[in-house]
Amino acid sequence: MPVLPYLDRAPELGSGVSLADDAWLVGKVHLAGPARLESSAVVRADQNDVVIGAHFRMGRGSSIHVERHTSTRVGAHVWLGDDVVVHATTLGDGTRVEDGGLVLSTSKVGAGSVVAADALVSEGAEFPENSYISGTPGRRLRETTPEERQATLRMIADALGDEVAPSP
Repeated sequence: MPVLPYLDRAPELGSGVSLADDAWLVGKVHLAGPARLESSAVVRADQNDVVIGAHFRMGRGSSIHVERHTSTRVGAHVWLGDDVVVHATTLGDGTRVEDGGLVLSTSKVGAGSVVAADALVSEGAEFPENSYISGTPGRRLRETTPEERQATLRMIADALGDEVAPSP
């Protein structure tokens, strides 16, 4: 079973959550749903909690984790690509983290942002809404376009088999 408690902490799943056979939710995870977690995706909330909003997609081999002093907060309408790491951080509504992106402890990525493929959001970094973040370390290159923000919503809708979700 891919949904496991950790000590006295058990995952809470909303309606419409779809997990691959080898995806895992462990500990104090609150996943609003609808959501889709692809193969080998792991959400581990052992030392703190993970809260994930509605309309969420998590790609193959991606992981979400916490630290003892920092929880993880993921807004609604968030799309994570394959091999993404989200660690003890905050992702705003409508954020997309493309394949291989790393978002590290105590950082904050504002709503409507895109973390480009293989970009690294360093510990403690903060980016405002609608940031296009690229590089290692990640830098705000420009503001995301309305088309990019709409593309994120379409990608989530495609993953969930829904109509395009309303804007966050």
